[in-house]
Amino acid sequence: HRPFGRARAIIANQWGQIRASSGSDPIGCRVRLRPIGPPMPAPTQPLLCALLRGEGPPWPADPPNIQAFLRDARYHGIPRARAEKRAEELLDFVQLSERRKAEIDTLSSGMVRRLLIARGLINDPRLMVLDEPTVGLDPQARHLLWDRLRELKRRNVTLLITTHYMEEAAELCDRVAIMDRGRILVTGAPADLIRDQIGEEVIEIVPDASGRAAVEAALAGFPVRIEKTGTKWYLYCRDCPRAVSALMEGGYRDVRRRSAMLEDVFLKLTGRDLVE
Repeated sequence: HRPFGRARAIIANQWGQIRASSGSDPIGCRVRLRPIGPPMPAPTQPLLCALLRGEGPPWPADPPNIQAFLRDARYHGIPRARAEKRAEELLDFVQLSERRKAEIDTLSSGMVRRLLIARGLINDPRLMVLDEPTVGLDPQARHLLWDRLRELKRRNVTLLITTHYMEEAAELCDRVAIMDRGRILVTGAPADLIRDQIGEEVIEIVPDASGRAAVEAALAGFPVRIEKTGTKWYLYCRDCPRAVSALMEGGYRDVRRRSAMLEDVFLKLTGRDLVE
């Protein structure tokens, strides 16, 4: 049984110690954080809020009512009056005020995810850890959650996110670390990684058997890296307009030219072969 995914386990090990636990703990482990480096002054407000993984049922499985928030607040020693006010603010922040009396099994996956974030904010943390926060959500729910997370960033809350969605990383992260098989391959701002590793654009083509020779002949001697995966070819070069012109002049016209993405960087560095 592996309660943690690979990236989650690596991050947790970097931050502290993991030990197996028994009982009703839904993720099967507990994380105990230890400070790294010299002692620091006692914080004036809570530093960490670790959210559950993005998949699976919420924990505890409570509806979005005030009592659930009050119980969470007691863990942090927050007075009841302040906790009640904070709970109202958080339900409004995640747009669940009108569902405060709903049963948990009547909420959509997106609502449950927003509820978890709201409850994690009860102690006003400065750091939030989110593992796959939008996995399994439809586009509308995903974009709504992104909007709420961007608002937290504007409020100076630091987000530490593990995700397989490169679009999500590019949307939410100021700095990205791409990992493969337990190693950090590269770090940097998404736009910088795309520019340095790929360039501004990528050319996609799907040549048939007869067209492949025409493509290779047209690009002979051209500074372009060709990545062949199944029926699709990806052309990486610093001057895509010239590459497209060369293909057109060589008689190949079925060309798709698009902006480079963070996913291109990930696939270039880790490969396109499936790793189970």
